[in-house]
Amino acid sequence: MGLRLRSLAAAKASWSIALLLVAIQAAVSIAGGHDKLNWLFLNFGLSRDGLDFKLWQFLSYGLLHGGFLHAGLNAACIVLMGARIEHMLGGAAVWKTMGFGIVVGGLAHLMLMPAVDYSPVLVGASGGCMALLVLLTTLSPDSRMWPIPISGRTLGLGIMAAELALALIDPQPGLPGLSRIGEILASQGLSGWFAVSHSCHFGGGVAGFVGGLWLLRPRVTTARLRRDRERREAKLAKSSEA
Repeated sequence: MGLRLRSLAAAKASWSIALLLVAIQAAVSIAGGHDKLNWLFLNFGLSRDGLDFKLWQFLSYGLLHGGFLHAGLNAACIVLMGARIEHMLGGAAVWKTMGFGIVVGGLAHLMLMPAVDYSPVLVGASGGCMALLVLLTTLSPDSRMWPIPISGRTLGLGIMAAELALALIDPQPGLPGLSRIGEILASQGLSGWFAVSHSCHFGGGVAGFVGGLWLLRPRVTTARLRRDRERREAKLAKSSEA
């Protein structure tokens, strides 16, 4: 527990991102919130209707949130998961993973928007949070994911499967057959399940998984090249002797 607390306290990058999100939400709330700053969300939130050439929206939407609860939950996730990644890989990895997850999460969200008459504005850093979580479970598949007593592999696969399933049955995109399942669930009082963009979460998770595979790839080092050369030379020597 002491080591975990020290890692949290030393996670400067994670705390910086979390405090930035909370500070932006505080500024938005002081300035009047959504009602008075509708232009801000239209220009810096992400939606197919207002995208045009505003490519900055693929990152800027992650800086805005629907309220303090939304911003606070994402900030807490960033600190808890980012601290472990920062301890393993350094602060730059947290910034890169957050950015990659937000961009890929935004792209995944827009992929399901063409069938919708009105494209809602997406805000929040949840795609980046999912990227941090899945990166952590990919790098440590056999570790227990405190406070949940299951392995990282099980947690990562379970969350990704759930987010994909919920994204596909979401009533808004109107996918043939699948959206009907979501409509039935919503009619049973479970409409809250679709109040968030599960496609964005899934896209962020994919970004974290890809990032983990990239970090775990075999590295080309001088020592490895030397060993490969020695094996080739040994094989040539045996062929010459034969």
